[in-house]
Amino acid sequence: MNKCRLATGLFLWAFIATAAGQTLVDLRTQSKSVDFSAAGSTKPMQTGSSLPATCAVGQFFFLTTAAAGSNVYACNPANTWTVEGSSLSVDSSTTNEVLSSNGSSIEWLALGGDVSGAPGGLMVNRLQGRNLSNAAPSSGQVLQWNAATSQWNPAAAETGNAAYAFATQVSVTIPGTVHQFGTANLVVDCYDNSTPPQRVEPDKVQISPTTYNVTVNFSTAQTGYCVVNGAGTAAVSASGGAVTSVFGRSGAVMGQTGDYGFGQISGSIVSSQLPNAGGDVTGTLTVATVTGIQNRAVANTAPANGQALVWNSGASAWQPGTVAGSGAVSSVFSRTGAVTAQTGDYNFGQISGTAASSQLPNASGDVSGTLTAVTVTGIQNRAVANMAPANGQALVWNSGASAWQPGTVAGSGAVSSVFGRTGAVTAATGDYNFTQISGTAGSSQLPGAGGDLSGTLTAATVKALQGQPVASTLPGNGQALVWSSAASAWQPATVSGSGSGVTMAYQLGDLAAVRTSSTVLTIGAGCASSSPCNVRFGYQVYSITNSATATVGGSGIGMAYIYINNAGTLMVGNNLAITCSAGCTQQAGVTSFPPNVLPIYTWTATNGTWDATGGHDERAFLDSKVLAGGQGIIVTEASNQSTLAVDNGVIPTYLMNNATLNFPSIATGACAADQSMTVTGANPGDGVAPGWPALPTGVIGIMLVSATNTVTVRLCNMSASGVTPPSASYRATIVRNY
Repeated sequence: MNKCRLATGLFLWAFIATAAGQTLVDLRTQSKSVDFSAAGSTKPMQTGSSLPATCAVGQFFFLTTAAAGSNVYACNPANTWTVEGSSLSVDSSTTNEVLSSNGSSIEWLALGGDVSGAPGGLMVNRLQGRNLSNAAPSSGQVLQWNAATSQWNPAAAETGNAAYAFATQVSVTIPGTVHQFGTANLVVDCYDNSTPPQRVEPDKVQISPTTYNVTVNFSTAQTGYCVVNGAGTAAVSASGGAVTSVFGRSGAVMGQTGDYGFGQISGSIVSSQLPNAGGDVTGTLTVATVTGIQNRAVANTAPANGQALVWNSGASAWQPGTVAGSGAVSSVFSRTGAVTAQTGDYNFGQISGTAASSQLPNASGDVSGTLTAVTVTGIQNRAVANMAPANGQALVWNSGASAWQPGTVAGSGAVSSVFGRTGAVTAATGDYNFTQISGTAGSSQLPGAGGDLSGTLTAATVKALQGQPVASTLPGNGQALVWSSAASAWQPATVSGSGSGVTMAYQLGDLAAVRTSSTVLTIGAGCASSSPCNVRFGYQVYSITNSATATVGGSGIGMAYIYINNAGTLMVGNNLAITCSAGCTQQAGVTSFPPNVLPIYTWTATNGTWDATGGHDERAFLDSKVLAGGQGIIVTEASNQSTLAVDNGVIPTYLMNNATLNFPSIATGACAADQSMTVTGANPGDGVAPGWPALPTGVIGIMLVSATNTVTVRLCNMSASGVTPPSASYRATIVRNY
């Protein structure tokens, strides 16, 4: 037994001595530069036929069972292997395909679209998706679209081509268009304007020694073109197209010298053949509406009984308005003194007798004499001769005498030329009348405006009312058309009262803004101590007793906002360079009316001058505010404003805050040290509605206001063992009705 123990001891001693003699090297920390080039082989990563179930981030593995090129796997994130690198298979199915990215992966794709074939031998067989013919082209040929085969074909180049646009007109009776090409024996191709253009075969071709005529019909009205080739550029002229027959004659009709003018065509022009009215009138020439006087707009406002046309410079228009002032009549029926209209006064229906001829103005214009004995001496301002007509005669214009005179109207055959044809022209069944003539009469083909109008019928200016001249003087704001006996004309003038009547209606004149020069606006010209301009904020009334001026300078473009602020100050807010007189205050940087102000006017300026028509009246003649408190709302009035507040006796106030609290471990039957949070406005004695997080089983808590603005939180453990509440958010809400 002793020998056995000795042998065992010697073996253990030898093992320990051998182990103690080994050296361990940690390549992570001890190696500096390792050269394995002389080694028979190296394996920098693990290998195996399957991936390990677990791995650390950054670990690599060589999977021997994977396809060549896809063997290396990396670990990221932990316990997740991902193959490093990727490869695409190459076989006969990918012949002539190219690598392409679809945004998420690489794939093989064949070329397509307008090209086909291998990448080294592509062939273009389309242009913009339209087929190309594979026919071999000849020298000098070009690609030409063939609508019949829907493809591009080789074709001879068209030398000397000319493309001409024409409007196709299609009417109920005569569809089509006629174009004249002045060179004989040409080839003409016509196309419509569709995409791609479609060739339209001519319906009829007429060839004469000097003219090549092509008639083209389209199913709808459109724009097309014709291409002329073969013998250079040919002149093209549109003949009006829609005319195929005139006065019983058919065939192409060409306008020539000596043809009919409007003055030689019988009948009358219908409304649709006339241009629209213009100038001071709108609508059609047969149903015209006067919308201006001397190029100044007339508002489309229905007038009330007794109102007059009054100029409004703010709206830059004549508008119906009541002429201010009373007492203007100082004498009536031999009685003097101020005369005030009253109920039961005379009107024209109650005045007996008739107006004598001497009390009426003389007739004028196309009539003479008096209104009770009128003689027509003209028609449309053209004289009518004072010659006795014979039986059957008509009024015929005599250009030598510049007057209408009795004359005999020539019978049929008097017309010796029409559209290039000479000889007597006799009207026959089927001849043209005005309703069949296409197009519209131009301004130059219409007579000039006359009577109360001047200019042309398409741009007429009202120069008189019922034959009485209207002056061209620019009216001022608030002026009306007033008859001037001295000038024998209607003129803009300020209407003012006389006798003992008032001279200004406050509601119309208060704080009005007027452009008194190109750079000066006068505001509240009628505001004075005897006639103050009053404004009201709440129950506070401010009186403005002086006018003010706003002068614009600089070269800017912008708008001035004129208003009264709640302190009763006249303000001119603007983004311009404005200087105010003592009666107002300019406020820069204003681009809209501020809140709690009374708007008065806006006015635009351009390049340092007030725009002549840039004013806009923002005043309100009457206004009112009714403000009542509802359930829980209190309304209080100050001198210039109303204030709304909540009645805390009806609507409670909510004070609330939350905080994250971290309580320590709580022994069984004990409470943790109190913690607190801030709730601004809380007072001792306030009730607290707690908002608890998820508390451990057996833990209960209370919240109370322990001091001003402070809520204390207390947690107690009622369970049979100690617990540690997790850190959590605690919320305290106080509801107050005072």
